[in-house]
Amino acid sequence: MLVLAVLLVYWAVPKTPQNILLLGASYVFYAFVHPWLAILLAGYTLVNYAVAVGIDRQPSRGRMLMLVSVISSLGVLAVFKYLGFFVENFTQLLVWVGTSENPTLLSILLPAGISFYTFQTMAYVIDVHKGRFKARYNLIDFALFVSFFPQLVAGPIERASKLLLQFEIRRTVTPESLRDGLFLILWGLFKKLVIADSVAVIVNKIFLLQEPSPMLLATGVFAFGIQIFADFSGYVDIARGTAKLLGISLSTNFLDPYFSTSPSDFWRRWHVTLSQWFRDYVYIPLGGSRGGYIKNSVVLIATFLLTGLWHGAAWNFILWGGFHGVLILGHRTLSQGRFAVSSPPRIVSIAITFLLIQFGWLLFRAGNLEILVDSISGGINGTAIGGYRESVYLLTSVILYSIPLWFFAIYRHHVVDGVWWPSVRRPLAGTIAQTVLATGLFLGLFLLRASGTTDFIYFQF
Repeated sequence: MLVLAVLLVYWAVPKTPQNILLLGASYVFYAFVHPWLAILLAGYTLVNYAVAVGIDRQPSRGRMLMLVSVISSLGVLAVFKYLGFFVENFTQLLVWVGTSENPTLLSILLPAGISFYTFQTMAYVIDVHKGRFKARYNLIDFALFVSFFPQLVAGPIERASKLLLQFEIRRTVTPESLRDGLFLILWGLFKKLVIADSVAVIVNKIFLLQEPSPMLLATGVFAFGIQIFADFSGYVDIARGTAKLLGISLSTNFLDPYFSTSPSDFWRRWHVTLSQWFRDYVYIPLGGSRGGYIKNSVVLIATFLLTGLWHGAAWNFILWGGFHGVLILGHRTLSQGRFAVSSPPRIVSIAITFLLIQFGWLLFRAGNLEILVDSISGGINGTAIGGYRESVYLLTSVILYSIPLWFFAIYRHHVVDGVWWPSVRRPLAGTIAQTVLATGLFLGLFLLRASGTTDFIYFQF
């Protein structure tokens, strides 16, 4: 409803009223559930706006001002997202050494999207300090860059050089952008409401079991891999489609990650804007690939531990990040230098990478390793829950639900790019193909939608 209300006015007014309209809509959207969140968002905006302007006016104090912005932004993020985690683990340590009897639990409401707009504003200030982007003095444009509602709560994490520049010009809409925007919204809704929410039922049932059989656990992990991809990429598609209706282009955040040929390739395809953020603002500043093997390994692992911690204040996320760091380090070791081995065929590389990524999702979803230990012990002792028939039935269901994901990947890479159907490069053929797909998605939403729905997974981050 918010999008429809905005669109009724948006294209009838000049650029400045457009930005004011979008800014107001963004704050209404963010403050709808908890009005105080608007104060937090405004605080982020004003502090980083003032710091960037200060850097521009007083370059000699630029480093100090940048540190003020980074420390304050990370400090706020730490309080809301990590304080409870650190307090709980510290008091558990006191219990372990015998100086306390009960661990302290501290529950703090996590503002939706805080990890995303924290990184977005930090990147802006750092880029201004490094001279990569000129500080902006128009507060409305900058505030809209921070709060733009389609991508505010779950990304993609945009750079000022891409998004802020678009708010400084008069936007136009074309029939192609409207068509593509509506299709992206429809495809995103289908991924979320039909695929992700349906598979979520299977995932939740399996991970609630105390001792799932190894095959049933593997089915649950595969199902979660499908769920999180359909859920997160579905949100991003809805955000990108909504932005297209407003004449704004957002970054592509997923590039068929399950067709990756290596762990490094996976992170070039999965949550692309987050991967690029950690590369540019953590990995490279810490030394990147410069220096010796030991230093590079430490920097790589540290970067991925922080990537895991960004996803949530829990040890399973840290383990998940460290696991991916070890995977990339191991792949580099086996593909470079004196320990290098010949690369397997592409299809084998994709299969191996996919299996490794799925094990990572077990760490991500299980919360800890207890479920894996229980599954192994249950399998050995013969007490595991779930036999061959149940596993095959659920696995078949997940595969059937995931077929549209694989089909769309083939369609986008081979049909749209004209490998199998060159005529689709022509606008009329492309429109016809997209219309047929859109009709199928629309019918699918009515006929196949899951009976219940869940929040987008990445809203919690």
